Amino acid sequence: MNGKTHVSEEQQHSQPPSPRATTLRVAVLMMPGQVPLDLVGPLQVLQCADRLSIDVQVRYIGPKAAMQWLGPLTLSGIDPLPERLPAQDLLLIPGQYRNRLEPLAQQECVAWLKANARCADTLMTVCSGTLLLADAGLLEGRRCTTHHTLIEKLQSKAPQAKVQRDCIFTEDGRYLTSAGISTGIDTMLYWLTRACGHSLALAVAREMVLYLRRSGQEPQLGAWLEGRNHVDERLHRVQDAICAAPSQTWRVETLAAQAAMSERHFRRQFKSLTGMLVGDYIMGLRLQRAKALMTETTWTLARIAEASGFGDERQLRRSWARQENTPPSVWRRACSQKLLD
Repeated sequence: MNGKTHVSEEQQHSQPPSPRATTLRVAVLMMPGQVPLDLVGPLQVLQCADRLSIDVQVRYIGPKAAMQWLGPLTLSGIDPLPERLPAQDLLLIPGQYRNRLEPLAQQECVAWLKANARCADTLMTVCSGTLLLADAGLLEGRRCTTHHTLIEKLQSKAPQAKVQRDCIFTEDGRYLTSAGISTGIDTMLYWLTRACGHSLALAVAREMVLYLRRSGQEPQLGAWLEGRNHVDERLHRVQDAICAAPSQTWRVETLAAQAAMSERHFRRQFKSLTGMLVGDYIMGLRLQRAKALMTETTWTLARIAEASGFGDERQLRRSWARQENTPPSVWRRACSQKLLD
């Protein structure tokens, strides 16, 4: 032995980024009438991620240098809207109370968004923040959502948008839109998962005493977040282990023992709380892993099948056909084209 520790490709991809290995640039659009939790919830996710692992640089911009926020509290130190927004990983747009809007400030921000929306890799709205994107003409033809009381208003502002009802959040290209209030936390956790990986997002969720969850209406939001909308710590522990190494061979009896349950009870409890069979849950994670490798590498499908736990290309294709309408090669080309657009 030479004293060096061998780290497999699977372990490399499942581990969180090393301290300060990643820098995220985030701009927050600060507008009069802002809903406090729409801002604080997502920012707490970022602050926690910054403290645990990565470097998060947050910039606050808006039409006013200071604004009334929560009762007698006032927020200050807000930078003016730049004529040209420097490149950002994320532009966060919190919601506003509808009876506290200031028309001139709204008009200024709508015009600014029209000119600067492309400067951010992702635009994320919370609650009525989605209406601002609609006013800027950015949602035509896109899936989007907002607070359930504002669905009809959103549809009237963006008649060509594919407005989604009864879901936590939606993703369409660079746009993440959420239902509001606490769902801003869910949406930010999803974006963090996409930007930095599941391990960091899971660590943040634990730190904030949360469980990861997802919209049941949008399956494309990621298998990592699926089936986590429960509070059984034993099953979360099992799911954590599977998520950390989905390509590993997982036997039901081993997972049941880890959960301190009989195999029969474990199967029933898993199906009851997650809404899926254990085998289907593992397959979903492996497919998500395979998709990530298809977009991030130039590996052959056979190598991807082995690295994601399917064993061989035939098994990958068989599982793929259960969830996708197009073959892996067609899906891969479509993803590559989206990255070029």
